[in-house]
Amino acid sequence: SWGVKSLAAVDPLHHSQQPSNVLGKFKLIAELGRGGMSEVYLAVVAGPAGFNKLVVIKLIKAELAEDPDFINMFLEEARLSARLNHPHIVQTNEVGEVGGRYYIAMEYLEGQPYSRILHRLGRDRGLPLGMSLRILGDVLSGLHYAHELADFDGSALGVVHRDVTPHNVFVTYDGQVKVVDFGIAKAMNSSHETRTGMLKGKVGYMAPEQAKGERVDRRADIFSVGVMLWEAA
Repeated sequence: SWGVKSLAAVDPLHHSQQPSNVLGKFKLIAELGRGGMSEVYLAVVAGPAGFNKLVVIKLIKAELAEDPDFINMFLEEARLSARLNHPHIVQTNEVGEVGGRYYIAMEYLEGQPYSRILHRLGRDRGLPLGMSLRILGDVLSGLHYAHELADFDGSALGVVHRDVTPHNVFVTYDGQVKVVDFGIAKAMNSSHETRTGMLKGKVGYMAPEQAKGERVDRRADIFSVGVMLWEAA
C-alpha cells in the first residue's frame, strides 16, 4: 500500500562512507515514499541478543541537507513531533543526524491509511457509518491533544496540523487509529513561514481561511474533520 521500493537501486546516503542502506544504527530496508523535503524508509534497528525492531525513518533529502531554511523546517517538525505523545498520534522515537543528514525515527504501524480503506470498499458499498464515526472520533481525540499542547512554561503552543485528510489518518490491523504526518503542522512560535506562492495541504479538505492563505488556528483542523464526516454520512 505504501508503494514499497527495494533499496537495491536506492542510495540514500551517497555522500557517506558507510553502506548505502545503513543510517547509523538503522538498516534501511525499503523506500516507503518521498515528499518535497524528505524521503521515508522502512528500517530495522538491531539490539543485543538478536533483538530487532522495525521503525520508519524520515530522512531529509541529500540535495537539501545543506540548505539552512530546509534544515530549520525539518528540525522544527522534529521538535514538534517529539513533543506529541498520545495514543492517537504516531509516536516519534528519536531525532538524530548521520553524515550531515537529519532524520526522524517513528513507530512502525502495520495497517492501512483511511483513504485506502475507503477506496478499497468503494463508494457504492462504503464503510459503515459507525466505523467512520469511531475512526473520526479517535482522530478528534488526537487533534484535541495536539491543540491543547503547552510549552514547558505552560504557555499554549497553538499547534495546527493543517493537513487533516483521509491520507493522514492511519488504521492499524488491530484497530488503532493514528493521526500521522505533522510535517506541515505549525505552532504559534514557529520561526519559519510558508514560502510565498506555496499552499500546503489538500484543497478539498481545507478551511476557507487556509485556502485564502490567511492565518489559521485549531478550527481549521476541525473543519477538515467535518469534511470527512460529511463524506462518511
